[in-house]
Amino acid sequence: MTDKNFSLRELQPSDTPALVKLISSFDGDMTTQFQVDAYSALICGTENLTLGVGVECAGVDGLVGMGTVRFSQVCFNGKTFPLAFLDGLKVNKDFRGQGLGHQIASWRIKRAREVWGENCVIATGLLRSNNASRAVARKWCSEFIDIAFQPLILPVSSHPPKPLKGVQVRELASDEYEQFALKQNDYYQSYNLYPSGDIASITRTMAVSAEGKKPYGYFVAVDSHGNLLAGVKIWCRGLLKSDFFSKPPRPVRLLNKVTHFLPPDYILRDTAVIGLWHEPDQVRTAQFLWETLRWELRNQATTLALSLDPRDPLREVIRTKSLFMPRFEITVALHGPAPIDRSRILFGYGRI
Repeated sequence: MTDKNFSLRELQPSDTPALVKLISSFDGDMTTQFQVDAYSALICGTENLTLGVGVECAGVDGLVGMGTVRFSQVCFNGKTFPLAFLDGLKVNKDFRGQGLGHQIASWRIKRAREVWGENCVIATGLLRSNNASRAVARKWCSEFIDIAFQPLILPVSSHPPKPLKGVQVRELASDEYEQFALKQNDYYQSYNLYPSGDIASITRTMAVSAEGKKPYGYFVAVDSHGNLLAGVKIWCRGLLKSDFFSKPPRPVRLLNKVTHFLPPDYILRDTAVIGLWHEPDQVRTAQFLWETLRWELRNQATTLALSLDPRDPLREVIRTKSLFMPRFEITVALHGPAPIDRSRILFGYGRI
């Protein structure tokens, strides 16, 4: 089969059945299950403007490949630039090795140029060990940042944390949006790829909805006077889609009886923890916020996930007690207006 049999086009709402078939039948140990309409979950389920590309093949029903691109504004080497982040790449196993990955990347990069122009940042994340994805990225990126992120995935907690005197964790109130954004921006001012926030961006994020399900939330730790000491944004991916371990290997099943890292039904419902910040003298408060989230979100998630640069001081905040926590190394492929300043810590992006 040759490349001329493939045609690429923008995803449409009517593609939902084909998307479900392509993504849910993806080979491997883990299968995605959608909780809402698949197109809505992929295109409308995040705070970023998102476009998707679908690949059709002559004589084949449905889609044989797809990918998405998310648009935002981020800090890059101390200045604000548009970002196009490539993710969600899926190719049917029967059509791999035929250049589809490169074609999907090229389609998304072309759309990124149409939306943002030439002076933008284009990036994607890939497993460091994924040589096929690296080969595709090498055709368009100008540099790789190896071990850019080390994702942390921890189960929710079965018991609340010990109270921290004088500190309360609660959801962010609407009249606190500006204060939250200012404090978070200050905390991440020296990071690369950080998307600065303000009242408008928080309002838009809170309004995101896919079939009536609102996946975003903001939590803060406050003192007795209501002062914000620490805060975080969450994205409840599990409200939109979950991951099912269809055939967990026997060692995994046996290990899980001891660690209970995976739920008994082997269905993972992630909540992403994004942009955790704290005041300079409030590390313990940030730890209390994190542990409280693990408890408060127990009914809507099985795990909390976040990606951190290995140099990120937040690694001292997040407690990872389990020796059996899955460990991954993520490489970032990047094409920017200039080489990235590698002395700056990278702001973590999670999976979609």
